[in-house]
Amino acid sequence: MLMTRREFLQGTIATSLLLPNLPFCEMEQKEYNVVMLMSDEHNPRYASVYGHPFIQTPNMERMAKEGVVFENAYCPSPLCLPSRSSVMSGLYNHETQCYSNCTLFLDDFPNYGDILAKQGVHTIYIGKADVYRKIEEMGFSEVHYGWNREKSGDPSIQRKPLYIRKGEGLKRAKGWGPREKAHRRDQLMIDTAVDWLKTKGAHLDRRFVLCVNVLAPHFPHFTEPKFWEMYEGKGDVPKYGPDQPSAQHPYAVDLRNHFETDQIQGEDVLRLRQGYYGCVSFVDAMIGKIMDTLEQTGLNKNTVFIYTSDHGEMLGKFGMW
Repeated sequence: MLMTRREFLQGTIATSLLLPNLPFCEMEQKEYNVVMLMSDEHNPRYASVYGHPFIQTPNMERMAKEGVVFENAYCPSPLCLPSRSSVMSGLYNHETQCYSNCTLFLDDFPNYGDILAKQGVHTIYIGKADVYRKIEEMGFSEVHYGWNREKSGDPSIQRKPLYIRKGEGLKRAKGWGPREKAHRRDQLMIDTAVDWLKTKGAHLDRRFVLCVNVLAPHFPHFTEPKFWEMYEGKGDVPKYGPDQPSAQHPYAVDLRNHFETDQIQGEDVLRLRQGYYGCVSFVDAMIGKIMDTLEQTGLNKNTVFIYTSDHGEMLGKFGMW
């Protein structure tokens, strides 16, 4: 079945990496719910389902076994707000004019929450929004813990002269390690989604679309001890560092200077990557919680579950973070 990008977004809410549960032929013949879990900064190459040799993501493999893996999907932007705005609206960045993390709060674009709600679908949004408009104003049937970027957004965008985020490099360099309850906010988002599915979703008299957002594996790369210990001794260095010829492009140099990422060196590189791997495995565990809930409630029989992320992470490749 062929469809346009907009029709795909409106019909399945999917600009995603993984999409299991129902065969497409069956999906065309019945109505179904959609649950979408969106993480933040997950580079798909750092997952076992995409061939990483040691990162443990068994629930992503479980999704892949039951459904579909997208191997050639690309996010529209390497930044949160423009990428999330595209997912929300179904429009490219040049159409929304969202190119940076500066909040514009434009109000003349469609969004799937409002479009589907007007068609009788119950739409729920949980967690980080960070899009072109306040999430509470976008027509969703329910919003829980909606997080909007502060108006004016990122004030650090300046090229002539280049703005330097002083102290940012050292701050990021030390953003790693085991920490109890490192993911407590993300856990709250997942628990809220699980509770909603059990108490409302399983008994709702109409179809629903639920989008739940977690911040992991976004930096800083603190993670709970059990996930940190999974990768003890497995911190590594990127294959291509800042000494590569392509890393000497003036824009690449400007980015490293802007974020002071040249200050991230030595053990910090190893530990930041170790922490990131732990954060990825935490997200995978949250995927498992949602899949288990769908099975326990019987919703898995008529629900498409999507896992995606807003954009990736360089993890020191070409000296970028």
